[in-house]
Amino acid sequence: MIENTVRQGGRVGCTDALGRRRTLEVSLTEEGNVCIHTPPGESAKLDWNEVGELLRRLAELRPHVK
Repeated sequence: MIENTVRQGGRVGCTDALGRRRTLEVSLTEEGNVCIHTPPGESAKLDWNEVGELLRRLAELRPHVK
């Protein structure tokens, strides 16, 4: 298991597999990798608006990566 140090983070709204609204924690590691955190045993799906929000958040975080 590789452990990364989380550099910056944000939250993005989404819908889980049962149609419930959830919030995903999204972060970038110092290496520039994207981490999307979901509760254990759960998954999430994003519609195009949510994908746009995710991309916007990642663009905001990008300047903080080496």
